[in-house]
Amino acid sequence: MTQVGPVGSNGGEPLTVLWSWRQRLEQGDEKPKERESPQRRKSPEPKDSLAQDGPLDGPKQGDQGYLPQVQARLRDALGDVSGIVRRLAETPAEQRTVLHTALVQDPAAAERGLVWLLEHFDQPSVVVPALGRLAPALDALIGARPRQLDLFGDALVAAARETRGERWSDEDAGAWRDAWRFGVGWLRQGAHLHAGETPFWTGTILGHDRRRDDVAVLTVGTQLPYPFRAGQRAIVECHTVPGAWRACWIGDPPAADHHIEIHVQALPGDAATGALVREGGVGDPIRLHRAEGDFVIEAGAGGAILIVAEDVHVTPVKALLSELAQRGDDRVVHLFWGVSTRDDLYDLESLREHAARCAHAFVHAVVARGPAHPYTSGSLPQVVVDFGEWTAHDVYLSGSPLAVGVMRNMLLQRGVEGRRIHTVTLEPISAP
Repeated sequence: MTQVGPVGSNGGEPLTVLWSWRQRLEQGDEKPKERESPQRRKSPEPKDSLAQDGPLDGPKQGDQGYLPQVQARLRDALGDVSGIVRRLAETPAEQRTVLHTALVQDPAAAERGLVWLLEHFDQPSVVVPALGRLAPALDALIGARPRQLDLFGDALVAAARETRGERWSDEDAGAWRDAWRFGVGWLRQGAHLHAGETPFWTGTILGHDRRRDDVAVLTVGTQLPYPFRAGQRAIVECHTVPGAWRACWIGDPPAADHHIEIHVQALPGDAATGALVREGGVGDPIRLHRAEGDFVIEAGAGGAILIVAEDVHVTPVKALLSELAQRGDDRVVHLFWGVSTRDDLYDLESLREHAARCAHAFVHAVVARGPAHPYTSGSLPQVVVDFGEWTAHDVYLSGSPLAVGVMRNMLLQRGVEGRRIHTVTLEPISAP
C-alpha cells in the first residue's frame, strides 16, 4: 500500500454534499479559518471551474438587505419539501447532473439540507466557508461542464413550481432563481477560499466484512459520485488516524448506486490500516482522495490473457473481469491467485462469480504452505510457469514489488516477451 500525505494545507475536512452543512454547523465546525489571501495564491485554476476568475455571480454591495426578502418569499413558496426532492429524484438518468445523483442517494438528507439552507439564507458568512470546502470535490466532478449547476438550478425551480401548483406566482419564480444565483455565487466565493486544495470525497462505511484477521472488505457510499475506473485503487483515510492516507484496491467497476467495494489489508505496525480492518464498522465516516492507477486490460488485443495475482492484490482483477464481461471480450483468461495458506482465500467465491461472467475465464487457486486440497500446492511463480506455455499470452501481474519482480523474471526466462508483460504494485508503507 502506498502512503499518501495529508490532503489540503490546513487539515480541515471539506464537505462533499450540500446537505451536510446543517450537521457540521450544529457541531460548531463552520468558523472560517485564516488563510492566505486569494490575491497572493499562485495555484492554477481550471478554465470554467467553480473557482473561475472574473466577477462572481453572488451577493454584491447592497444585496445583504435583499437576502431577508428572498428568504421570506422562499418560506412562503417552499411548499412540500419532500415533494420537491421526490420530483428531482425522478429526473431521468440521462438528464441528471452530479447534484441530481447525490440527491437520489439520500433524499431524506436532501430535505434536511433544503430546510437548513432556508434557515441560513441570510447568513452568507456561514454558508460561504461551508461551500468552500465542498467546492474542490464538486469542481473535480463538474470540470469543464459549468452548466451542470445551471441545469440543476432550472430543475430545482421547476420542481418547486410543480409542487406549489396553482399558488405559484411570478414572484415565487423570481425568488427561487435569485436564491440559486446566490447559492452558486457563494460556492464560487468559497472556492476562492480553498483554491488549490486537492479534492476528496466524504463517505460512509455501509458494510464492513471482516474476511481475515488482516483483511476487511468495505462497502463505501459517497454522497457525490466518486470517479474511478476498473483496476484503480482508492486513497483512503481512516477517521481515527487523521492525515494517514492509504492506497487500497477497489474490487468492482463503477456501479449505478455509487457504492464502492474497497479491500483493506492491515499491515504490521500500521495504525491506519489496522484501525480500518479491526476497529472500523458500519456508519463510520471515511474520506477518499482521487482514485489512481492504470491497471488496464487492453481491448482489441489478439492473444489470450494470463493474470497472476498475489494475496489481496487479486482485488482489482475482479473489477477487470467484470469489465471484460461487460464489453463482450471472448478471449481465454487464466487467473492464478496465490496465497500463503488455504484460509487466506478470503474472496474466492466472489472471484469465481466474476470469472463466470466472462466467456472463457478460469480461476486457479495456489496455496504456498500447509494443506492445499482441493487447490494447487506450491510456489505461485513455479506453478504458473509449469502450468503451460505463455509466450502467446498478454500477461498481467499484480502484487507486491518483490512478488511481481520474481514472477516477471521467471516468465522472461521462459520466453515471454517483455512488451507483453504488464505489472502493477502497491508499494509498502511505513507506519505514520
